[in-house]
Amino acid sequence: MNPNEKEIIKCLRHGKRVNVSAIAREMKLPVSTVADKIRKIDRKYVIKRSSLLDYPALGYLSHHMLAVKVNGNAKQEFLDCMKEDRSISSIYHTNSNFTFLLEIVCKDSYEFVRWIENIRSKYPVDISSFQILKVEDKERFMPE
Repeated sequence: MNPNEKEIIKCLRHGKRVNVSAIAREMKLPVSTVADKIRKIDRKYVIKRSSLLDYPALGYLSHHMLAVKVNGNAKQEFLDCMKEDRSISSIYHTNSNFTFLLEIVCKDSYEFVRWIENIRSKYPVDISSFQILKVEDKERFMPE
């Protein structure tokens, strides 16, 4: 990754809409060069572009990270179910005592508790839950 690509990625990671002209002005490069570099960066380094949501502002007041150990042979079935579940924001496969780390967003604590009870009734799982009280910062990593 060259220095110009790194600088463009920094601009893209600030979370604002991509303004190719503003980035080009800031970097003192032609707009066409910056646009070409953004297309190259998208193809080579970007998995997907998305917006980070303010869950409480949307009325979702129960935000948790769950460490889930799936017992037995139910891992794939559990994963497929989580991929379809609209309450799940992120799924991570781990190499610890837990099989998955899940980010879940619910309207309230009651909905969250019902969700947990439903999952425990369907799958042989051990769950440790951590409520997210406030997101201090997210998506900060930048390669050197």
